[in-house]
Amino acid sequence: MVEIFKNDTEATATDLGTLAFASNLPTDVIAKTNIWTFDHVFSLIDPPISDDIYDYYSFDPFQLASVTVSFHARSTGDYANYVTVVPVQGVSKIEGYASGVWTGGEHVNSPYEAFAETLITDSLTAWKNSVASEIDTSGVTWQRDGFPDTEAIWHLTGEEVVLAVTGFEFDGTTDQISANGGNPERVDYRLAIDPHVGDIPDVTLPVDTPDADNSPYEVYRFFNTLTGSHFFTTSQTERDSIITNTPTMTYEGNVFDSNATAANGGSAVYRFYNTATGTHFYTANAEEAANISANLPHFNDEGIVYYAHSSGDSGGTALYRFYNTSNDSHFFTTSMTERDNIISTLGHYNYEGVAYYVDLA
Repeated sequence: MVEIFKNDTEATATDLGTLAFASNLPTDVIAKTNIWTFDHVFSLIDPPISDDIYDYYSFDPFQLASVTVSFHARSTGDYANYVTVVPVQGVSKIEGYASGVWTGGEHVNSPYEAFAETLITDSLTAWKNSVASEIDTSGVTWQRDGFPDTEAIWHLTGEEVVLAVTGFEFDGTTDQISANGGNPERVDYRLAIDPHVGDIPDVTLPVDTPDADNSPYEVYRFFNTLTGSHFFTTSQTERDSIITNTPTMTYEGNVFDSNATAANGGSAVYRFYNTATGTHFYTANAEEAANISANLPHFNDEGIVYYAHSSGDSGGTALYRFYNTSNDSHFFTTSMTERDNIISTLGHYNYEGVAYYVDLA
């Protein structure tokens, strides 16, 4: 639980860092920030108890094009509670809810509740007018008693995102304040920011053409911009899903093939997911694969992904393997030029020789 009271201006926004998931979550879900926090109650009596009702947060969106922002509040006693989450920087368009009101007890259908609803309408209108030149708010609305979550999609500009959260309780009297020793209660709210994963209208999937030599395996490569490592798959379904739903994975095409199969004596290539780093490891060495499975519990065995040649006698091309000491991942290439350049210029890459043999695409 994070409790923050010093981030009440845009200049003192709490930095959430780069929006990224812990590395041990599934590869098709790539970013998340989840915050439990408390904001001061602001009583709408005259004069107000406090004008410190805003919490500001900021985060680096990395390469995300959009995020889903969801939040909810718990009712504090019998009062009408109000929470608003709006961006002030780094967002070009919002679709969905920006505010919510939650009520309980004697104040359901009361004048206090009606006042809170009016307050939301007026404050949203004022906010829309203030950001009209920067943010498309035509799809913004507010929600009444929207448990468990009130949600919106924010389309990002690529710059740092700054957002403001305000939450307060309205009961129209000082009774609650007096009963609590002169101190206002706090509105309990939960704010979650996730990648918006769904249909991306401008995605262009590869056009698959017949393979000239009818290779049983075409190997597709992605560069994972979050981990600085590469991911390989022979599945067109997996490839297309990643292209569509995971913007931090850059598609680099069909980098090589393999004509090897179990029937013609090929060696199985095993894929492991390293939950500690969020990277993948590949080996055609059955003994190495067995050792990883037996001794490295943070490596999830994802099975055989294709078959490769164990030697170059079949006319295959060497696939060279490097260990990247800076991020605990491995790099693979069929290019001798790239191999030699890495050996001579990148001291944090340890050359581990030929991993196995493949066929050029």
